[in-house]
Amino acid sequence: MAGILTVRLHVVDLQDAAHRAHALKILNQDDLGSIHQLDGSSLSRDALLNALNAFVNEDESTELSLEELAQISGGVGLPEALVSSTILMAMVAAASGLFCDSMGAVSNSQIQDSLNAGVSANIENVRNDLSNRFLNTGTGEYEPTVSSNLGADFLSTLSDDDGDSSNGSQSSITIGNEVVQRTITADGNTIEITYTHTGASAVVSEVQSTTMVSPASGWLS
Repeated sequence: MAGILTVRLHVVDLQDAAHRAHALKILNQDDLGSIHQLDGSSLSRDALLNALNAFVNEDESTELSLEELAQISGGVGLPEALVSSTILMAMVAAASGLFCDSMGAVSNSQIQDSLNAGVSANIENVRNDLSNRFLNTGTGEYEPTVSSNLGADFLSTLSDDDGDSSNGSQSSITIGNEVVQRTITADGNTIEITYTHTGASAVVSEVQSTTMVSPASGWLS
């Protein structure tokens, strides 16, 4: 009775990824059989596994760096660049607006401080001129020549920009780079000084105002 002998030969080229996958599938089978190299020498299971492990696994997921991703994809695409630039411009615009608002607030504060200091100095000058009106420097006594309305008399010594005495004495004072309008009105022996300033928004605002009484009024009979 004749017998049948079946021999299966698998030629595997480990340089081919498909062949490596086939060799790994064979290694997972129970009936592995014998493995030989081209020179006829026997190859153990462990030696074949080591040979397979020496190759890079194409199916393995690895984390790529930005440089590797750029090399694979050919650089950053147009959609990514547009999204990135839009986000960057939005951030820069928000930061610029905040910076401009902050600088504007600082500038306005400095202008206001300068105006307050300049107006206070001008008030002292007016107070000094009012105190010296009718003052006899030799005796240190006041010698008013009128019996009333010392305020109007003091206003007559001041210049008036608009030439209309009915609205008091109007004059412009330059403090730093800002122009302040000073208005002095009289009420009997009292004068009232008001300082106004027109800001960058064309809004006229009052900087300061004060009232003074002529010292000579105490010498009137």
